Amino acid sequence: MQDVEVEILGSIYRFSTDDPAYLDQITSHLKAELEKLKDEIDTIDRSKILVLYCMQLTEKYLAEKNNASSLLEENKKIDHLLDDIEII
Repeated sequence: MQDVEVEILGSIYRFSTDDPAYLDQITSHLKAELEKLKDEIDTIDRSKILVLYCMQLTEKYLAEKNNASSLLEENKKIDHLLDDIEII
């Protein structure tokens, strides 16, 4: 494990990780998204930015979850149709 410090919206966070490069990839994406959101809503209140970002992530997660459920249902329908096919 390696200890890594990351600055996000002006605060320093310490993480322990086996893969610092992957942590850097995650935090770079997070920082870019938070900065973009900060510019869009024109505020410096970190709590508001973080809560809004969490809401956006949750919305995306639920949309993907619903999409996955729909795909599973479609797969079940296809499986039933395939079961009804007779090979001659």
